[in-house]
Amino acid sequence: MKLKKSRVFRKSEKSMFAQTRNRLTLFYSTILTLFLAVFVGIALLVFYFVITNEQEQTLRILSDREVDMAERALDGSRGAWKEQQRRMLAENQVFYYVIENDGDLKINKDNNEDLQDHYLSLVDEWVTDEVEVNRTTVEISENDPLYVDYQDTDMELLLLARPVKDEGERVAMLYMAIDNSFYSSIIKWIVLIFVGFALVFAVIGVVLSHWMSKRALEPVEFAYNLQREFVSNASHELRTPLSVILSAVEALSMEADKDNPFTAKVLGTLKHEVKRMSSLISELLALARSDSEQASVELKKEHFDIRPIAEQVVESFSKLGSEKQINLILAAPERVFVVGDRDKLAQLMYILMDNAIKYTPAGGQVEMALDKHSNKKLDEFVLSVSDTGIGILPEDQLKIFERFYRTDKVRSRKEGGFGLGLSIAKMIAAAHEGEIKVESEGGKGSIFSAKIPFSPKASSL
Repeated sequence: MKLKKSRVFRKSEKSMFAQTRNRLTLFYSTILTLFLAVFVGIALLVFYFVITNEQEQTLRILSDREVDMAERALDGSRGAWKEQQRRMLAENQVFYYVIENDGDLKINKDNNEDLQDHYLSLVDEWVTDEVEVNRTTVEISENDPLYVDYQDTDMELLLLARPVKDEGERVAMLYMAIDNSFYSSIIKWIVLIFVGFALVFAVIGVVLSHWMSKRALEPVEFAYNLQREFVSNASHELRTPLSVILSAVEALSMEADKDNPFTAKVLGTLKHEVKRMSSLISELLALARSDSEQASVELKKEHFDIRPIAEQVVESFSKLGSEKQINLILAAPERVFVVGDRDKLAQLMYILMDNAIKYTPAGGQVEMALDKHSNKKLDEFVLSVSDTGIGILPEDQLKIFERFYRTDKVRSRKEGGFGLGLSIAKMIAAAHEGEIKVESEGGKGSIFSAKIPFSPKASSL
């Protein structure tokens, strides 16, 4: 039963150049984005370290003055400590405490007496013999009585602790803090601005990368289209003279002197080479057609039993199999109904059988197997061709479906192969929205499997 003609696009639905252009765009965009990320990251780190280092230096200079005055006040004079207590806090300074070793708070200068307990808790048990700088945040918890009045208080403090010494012995600790919230907010805003600019330039970079990749591929695409058009035109032009030559050779073969072995040999060689050239022209023409701008293959889908076609394909190789002493086997159910292009699937079988016989030595075996898997959503026709040939090495299996690729170039040339058959087989499977793969080991033969999916609804029409 014939179904209406359909044009089935390959799974990607994109031409080779569109995919290459997208890959180039992605590559250029990634490089530009990484450059922007590194630049922004380095710029922000430099800015952050400059700001924080400046703040720390300011705090250290301020502490040098305060600890010097505290050490001079250690003469025990109450007036000296009172003079220190009366001193005003510097700009942005939050507190300035001097606590003796016994815990006596000698100086408790801060910008908010309500928060003094919170400030003191930040330096509780912080004892050191060196100058230490730390960062922290003042937050008022909801359970604190001061939460109502200071719930919006969120200060980022830069803390400093250093010993106050008398004759080389630590007798007290000096604690200072400055409000670093303003500089932290500046850093946050600068981060947002830098990231925003980076995103804008990244978008510009993507657009620019797409334009650059398009411009870079234009001459390549133009040359490729010219080449494809030339191959297609040349293939068309060569088919007619080759057909004429083949007809002439066959006519000469019938009229040639049967008793002259040299003439028969020359005509046989000529006939073989003409057929070989005709096969190459047909394959090139098929590939040229598949490389159209829409990368599509026109299919005439129909619902049919594929077993008779498989029998014909195997039978067509029976003479060659006998000559090479290769056993040909067809393993298939009595009926195998599929939905697809009858001619294209027959060509797929022919290619896989031809490839298997070429690389199977005398006394070997080639088997074509047909199967069908059904489920509610999708049916699947499975075609597999196995041989006991030379096998394919793992490194060659990734390239076996590429055009003009041959694992053994000398043997392929001797057997008449051009490295196009498997590429066409892959094209046919892709046109049916299927796939083809190979399983093989060197010296142990190969199994080529093609899976062709189709809708159960189509098969029931």
